[in-house]
Amino acid sequence: MARTIDSTGDIETVCTVSPLKTGESAILIFRSDDEPEPPYNLRVKSPLGKTIVERVLRELPTGQPQSAPPITFTVSSPGEYKVEIKQLYGKQKGDAILRVVD
Repeated sequence: MARTIDSTGDIETVCTVSPLKTGESAILIFRSDDEPEPPYNLRVKSPLGKTIVERVLRELPTGQPQSAPPITFTVSSPGEYKVEIKQLYGKQKGDAILRVVD
């Protein structure tokens, strides 16, 4: 069985729902070995290339107590969703592919 998410870069993307199916909510948190300075730009693109989530985060949602709430969105079609997160004023970033099955 394929993994739900493949993540590369300084900031790791984690999907707490696995396997993720069409119509379910994707819940994303982020991890980093370092503590990168905020803010961060987050962008999620659908399998067709349309941007479905784009926002600036003041802190990374890590899933730890007192962290920002996770990023949640509903996946409407199967395929590969592209997740990009990067520091606005730094060099740390992360890219991930979120796979959704029917």
